[in-house]
Amino acid sequence: MPGDISKHTNYIIKLPYPEPKIEIQNVQYANLLLEDYAGAVSEFTAINLYVYQHIVSEGNYDDYAELIGGVSMAEMKHLELLGETIKLLGVKPIYINSACPPGELWSPIYVNFTTHIKEMLREDIQAESKAIETYKYHISIIGDKYIKQLLERIILDEELHLKLFMDMFKKYNNII
Repeated sequence: MPGDISKHTNYIIKLPYPEPKIEIQNVQYANLLLEDYAGAVSEFTAINLYVYQHIVSEGNYDDYAELIGGVSMAEMKHLELLGETIKLLGVKPIYINSACPPGELWSPIYVNFTTHIKEMLREDIQAESKAIETYKYHISIIGDKYIKQLLERIILDEELHLKLFMDMFKKYNNII
């Protein structure tokens, strides 16, 4: 789906992603991953936020536009891996936060449409921090070793994103 991620290697950790696998189908695990896939704090929300930020910052904050565009590509890879895992778990990977019982569909209300650079970076830092926290929680309650490996690998990218956003926030905090 997201194509060749290799051109965005500055925005991912230089380790391979585990192949999506599961030990056994499990709707409860699928529900947890659907939160990561398309909940309020999710890969799908991050992609929509970061693509928006890329578009509105281009021409004004080109270093940020490049960073946020590259990070959005990494998030697309995460979305793909989670979607494939959700499907293996026996659930359709639709943009919903829970399959059983049916939850809420993803909404653009999850995206902060600010255009101020420091507010965008604060939003990015908060989103990555919350994603890391949520992934770690899900690892603690999921018993499937393959899913845990996938989430642990995704966390490595999210930690890199957090560092990159914090570094850029320091830069803009000093000049604006």
